[in-house]
Amino acid sequence: MRPNDKSRVFNMRSVKEQHQGVTIINDMKTRMYIRGFLALATCLISTVLSEETPPPGTVYGPKAGFNISAPEGWVVDNESGKGQDLPCVLYPKNSSWSDAKTVMYANVAGPEFEGVNGFVETAIQEMKAKHGTPREKIASGKTKDGHDYFVNEYPATKNYSQWERVGYIQLPQGVAYIVLTSRDRASYQKDSGALEKVLQSLTYVEPKSEVASGREYARRYRQLLDQHAEAQIEPLLTEWREKAPDDPDGWIASANYYFNQRQPNISQKKPGPGDITLTDKKTGKAAGSISFEQSKADTNRAAELLHEATKKFPDHLDIWCGLAFMYQESGDFDNELSTLKKMVAYAREHPTQLKWLKGAPLGEPADKFVPEKLHEYGQYYEKKQNPEDDKRWFQISTLATEQYPNHPVGFNDAAGYWADIGEWQKARESVEKAHRIDPKSVGALLNLGNISIEMKDFTGARKYFEEAVKLDPNGQYGREAKEALQKLKKK
Repeated sequence: MRPNDKSRVFNMRSVKEQHQGVTIINDMKTRMYIRGFLALATCLISTVLSEETPPPGTVYGPKAGFNISAPEGWVVDNESGKGQDLPCVLYPKNSSWSDAKTVMYANVAGPEFEGVNGFVETAIQEMKAKHGTPREKIASGKTKDGHDYFVNEYPATKNYSQWERVGYIQLPQGVAYIVLTSRDRASYQKDSGALEKVLQSLTYVEPKSEVASGREYARRYRQLLDQHAEAQIEPLLTEWREKAPDDPDGWIASANYYFNQRQPNISQKKPGPGDITLTDKKTGKAAGSISFEQSKADTNRAAELLHEATKKFPDHLDIWCGLAFMYQESGDFDNELSTLKKMVAYAREHPTQLKWLKGAPLGEPADKFVPEKLHEYGQYYEKKQNPEDDKRWFQISTLATEQYPNHPVGFNDAAGYWADIGEWQKARESVEKAHRIDPKSVGALLNLGNISIEMKDFTGARKYFEEAVKLDPNGQYGREAKEALQKLKKK
């Protein structure tokens, strides 16, 4: 559910699943494909092009945003979810984000998902292994300003203990979603009605790109997309870049447009998710499928545009991350790693002038922000769980440890790699470094305990688990440590 610590715990492949679309920089990979074309939707605590701080309950994405209000007995919190890339979270009064039995979080799907049905279909396919088949559209209605929403329910399964329901809202040029998640069935039954109250409070907010220098081009571009006026889009994007050369949105929109182009491919293969089934008229049986694949030429054009943008707007880490994401999605790891190395080199030389979405400041020091982004890219390969991708994960974690030796996340990721291949001494050395940097990291303590067990050092394991329980007595990691101590009593 919600992670208490950034550290990876070896016996927990995923601490939390988010209903997100592909993000460009994906933190945990339920990879529901989000983080909008150049990063996650963000609740703007730092101001962008204005000196005003948005009110609580405001979520902004690259193409759409919204306001929400807390139902009676609940609070909206813009701070507690930031470490998990959750812009706005809600929980009952007299509790907290970390200890409440039921919480909610709100976000915006990535810009490649402008239609709610496509986003939900992808989300269900991605979650199916853990969540099973959901109960679809158990409720529906309209938001405060008249946008349609519906609710899907995701009951707990043997593989996933949380009870969840998600409200999906169709916005102009985007999809919003709000997740309610409970630790147990009783809490879920008591609190689940709060979700619709939040959905009914929602109002649409224009994306921040609309107040940038390319406002009119952005408006015209969205209009042409709505009209499917393909012949006019490329000339407009070219004009946008030429006439508003200081507007990074021109390059971002152009790259996004080319990257999302698809070419039809007719084959005799069975249809996959999102494919069109071809049926034999005589037999009525499936005879093949039509899939829609990325054009290599368009993908290359998208990467070229973002490469240009990194030169024009090198302070914008979101553009660097977007380019790395494109290479990742295209299976070009060498260029992905090269881009990340260039981003890190620039960030190390200019740590105080870096920007994120829509020119907003990072919101935290670069030596914290950047290694955590590297961690997100590494997690993409870690989730694949094969030797070749594990090596790529290790290369990214090595970049983090070499360039940011005072941040624990790279060392913890490197330890995960060594643990996966059974090099327990190296794994232990890496986690010990992470622990020295952040002695209060409960995840690192749990990792040290698990590694100690693998090395038959049961005394050391007991010490680490006991320390973890002291630091996190009621949290998820603390509970895992208590369970581990119970097992150690039998040894």
